[in-house]
Amino acid sequence: MKKITDSDSCPKRQEQIIVQKGSKDVLLFNMDDGSYYALNEVGNRIWELCDGTHGVAQLVSTLAKEYDAPAEIIETDILEVLDDLRSKNLIVECSGDRVSSEAGDASAGSP
Repeated sequence: MKKITDSDSCPKRQEQIIVQKGSKDVLLFNMDDGSYYALNEVGNRIWELCDGTHGVAQLVSTLAKEYDAPAEIIETDILEVLDDLRSKNLIVECSGDRVSSEAGDASAGSP
């Protein structure tokens, strides 16, 4: 499986995941394989933004503002969390091309 490193990638939560909020952490339960995964506050915020409409660059920008941290550090952390979530089959990568490919189809016949 490929890593989510493209800023055009739009990570999206898998539908078979049950979310349980605890006192400090958020637990994700994958109904497909019965595995659990715990997220801290920042990891949960990344999870919330994985709705298939936010690109990686948008996640970086949003979290850098919310946590008043350098974008370079935030990006490294986000990519690490996204790769971990993807490897656990908790998110999938939706290409940012979905919207642009529809627009591209309309102009495909133009010179």
